Amino acid sequence: MAILDLNDAEKVTAYQEFVRRDPRGQVTQDPLWGELKSNWGHVYVYHETNGRIDAVLSVLTVEAVTGKLLGYAGRGPIADIDDIDLIKSMIEEALTALPDNVFLIRMDPEVPYTPARNTAYQNAGFVTRNRDITHMHGNIQPRKNVVLYYDGRGEGAKPITNEDDLMLHFKRDYRNQIRRAAKDGVTVTSGDSEADVRAFFETYVMMATAQSITHRPIDYFLRMQKLWQGTGLFKVFLAHFEGHVVASGIGFSYGDEIWYMYAGSDRRYAKHYGPYAVQWHMLQWGLALGKVAYNFGGVGDFVPTDGLYKFKHGFAYHDPHAEYIGELDWVLDDSAYQMYLEQFS
Repeated sequence: MAILDLNDAEKVTAYQEFVRRDPRGQVTQDPLWGELKSNWGHVYVYHETNGRIDAVLSVLTVEAVTGKLLGYAGRGPIADIDDIDLIKSMIEEALTALPDNVFLIRMDPEVPYTPARNTAYQNAGFVTRNRDITHMHGNIQPRKNVVLYYDGRGEGAKPITNEDDLMLHFKRDYRNQIRRAAKDGVTVTSGDSEADVRAFFETYVMMATAQSITHRPIDYFLRMQKLWQGTGLFKVFLAHFEGHVVASGIGFSYGDEIWYMYAGSDRRYAKHYGPYAVQWHMLQWGLALGKVAYNFGGVGDFVPTDGLYKFKHGFAYHDPHAEYIGELDWVLDDSAYQMYLEQFS
């Protein structure tokens, strides 16, 4: 077990290659994510077997209670999540390099919730936050996701091996809307340039304004673009109609999954179904790369009245719901922890 030395280029490369290529890999465990979150601290832990990295824990820190730091391992660790002794040893290693005022190490790995797994973590001393929690935290990844599985899961699902299979996987009206977009002249481009990001951002702000929600600043996405440009792991998809960008999406390719992370749309052109065209092309990207899964991201709940679920589910209505284990909290200062929880109650 060791702390990653960011001045050791060879080891940093090995760490990143593991995070990117391991089937469980997640962009939020890549040290580049720590660079993106420029106002957060960071510590990176790795475990080796026979000189090869086989587990990592990337922990970013931010003040979440006055004078106290939250340590967050977004979608981490990348490891055998049921080897709790290993997970605890990585946390202990991280604590040797973290400031003394860290009150919590929080993990939310992308692994399914099971009662047995939940109980095992509780018995090991963790506080788990999942099915019994009403208010999850806004700075933590959603626990319930819609996922399309290319390998064919769920009732009526078949393995998806080509674009025809992919199209037939969707609901009938979604297939019609994708075709309607093409018939109307909607085209989709993809890239990782600054111009792509700026075009995305315009629709992103439009969508946020229409939904009365906050949005990240342009500088955040420009940093993202500079950090991942040329890696092949990051793409911006833009739907164009009559010279206008009418919808967009940002996706990351890590491990065996595409993660659809950000989106935007211009409602003035809703009848041309730009968002459906964007998803069609992003899903083709995952198919071409031989991915196992395409993660549409979080939803409030798996019900038709949830707007996010309503849109995403039409692409993946064959697929089982992805309900993850949720928040696994290693509490170091219970008083600060309770103060933190009260902010979201």
